[in-house]
Amino acid sequence: MSNRKILFKVVIVGDGGVGKSTMVQRLTTGQFIPQQITIGTDLAIQNIRINEKTSVKLQIWDFAGERRFRIFLPNYSRGATGCLLCYDITRRSSFDNLEEWYQIVNNNADNPVFILVGEKADLADIRRSVELDHAKEFKEKYNIEYFIETSSKSGENNKKIFETLTRTILKRKGHIN
Repeated sequence: MSNRKILFKVVIVGDGGVGKSTMVQRLTTGQFIPQQITIGTDLAIQNIRINEKTSVKLQIWDFAGERRFRIFLPNYSRGATGCLLCYDITRRSSFDNLEEWYQIVNNNADNPVFILVGEKADLADIRRSVELDHAKEFKEKYNIEYFIETSSKSGENNKKIFETLTRTILKRKGHIN
């Protein structure tokens, strides 16, 4: 039996400076590379191997978080099968803006899999301003399957987020059990 190759479009959204681009860089390079602010959108490709027969190519659209670019997000969201909804656990305003990000993607993509991502987990002990309970309430309110905190600096949960997203999309589409 030949290997299946599957392509999924994933959008990563959230306020500017929350760590979306460094999360993608950690995934694609294995290193923490501090990023400049994204202008518009960046595109990355990453292969995720699920098993010996299934390899998924993720087309990752890292969307700029500045308000002036939000007008473009509805178009970028079309065709997305997954969305990482990101906020900075040390910046409450980035969490407070999640509903707007969620609504834009949810209204323009066709039933994407969402994962709520709390960025900068390495700062949790000293600078946390978004409590875990608040994130879990948001997850429940919007029926989001997963909530994961990550650190691009340490690499904590970085690959797990993308693997979880990929497996969940595959299950929803009937590719795996």
